Amino acid sequence: MKNFNGKVALVTGAARGMGRAMASLLLEEGCKVVLVDLDEKALRDTEKALSSMGDCRGFLCDITKTESVTQLAEDIKDEFGNVSILINNAGIVRAAPILELEERDVRLMFEVNLISLFRTCRIFLPQIIEAGDGHIVNMASAGGILAIPNLSAYSATKFGVIGFSDTLRQEMKKEDYNIGVTYVCPNTVNTGMFNGSSMVKGTAMLTPENVAKRVIHAIRKNKPLCAVPMFSLRIAIPLLKVFLPINGMDRLNRNLGIWTINDTWKGRVNVSQKS
Repeated sequence: MKNFNGKVALVTGAARGMGRAMASLLLEEGCKVVLVDLDEKALRDTEKALSSMGDCRGFLCDITKTESVTQLAEDIKDEFGNVSILINNAGIVRAAPILELEERDVRLMFEVNLISLFRTCRIFLPQIIEAGDGHIVNMASAGGILAIPNLSAYSATKFGVIGFSDTLRQEMKKEDYNIGVTYVCPNTVNTGMFNGSSMVKGTAMLTPENVAKRVIHAIRKNKPLCAVPMFSLRIAIPLLKVFLPINGMDRLNRNLGIWTINDTWKGRVNVSQKS
């Protein structure tokens, strides 16, 4: 059972949505919370709104730049001490057929959704190890378990997050570090990232607050996977992928309407480092 009280928790993409919801719950648990985002106005608004709940501070940082994250780590250690909980929540998406994806959009999705996780983990792991008891949360997606048309780059990054998290968890065990690793696979969350998209038949839009509660529970119980909803993403879809032939799985996805849910995607007006 993990104890949160007094620990320093860092949340990327903290200005809104999932990041803000998780930061709020971490403050309720007694953590000192570092809010990291690239959207200064939204970050300051969140910092002001959450400051009455406990010790929190917003830091502007471009997580796609090594020098920026290195400086962030130094600033946080000077002000708060060692980070114990690292939540890699920042993410972006552009949904479009591959021939309509610009290379700059693909590169940015890989930088923010996947490469930045390597960067923050490498830079903050020495602090987490020194703290002696820590946890790393990496935000994946249902799109990292089941590939969906129009999300080629996004799904590729989220499949990568799962592979990275599985490897990192085993490395922490191999080196005998007391550091848990959880990857989070939610269905569509109402954060604005998938504005305009449709829901799969039989599913419902999730709220950031509901998913955030599941994440906090997963940290407390040191669970490797936090899937929301649990049955479909942890059991049903993996079993179907094992027992159905690939062409059969494609037909099922088409018949469920999964092939077309992102045809009307609009997303947020501005693409930035937030989830």
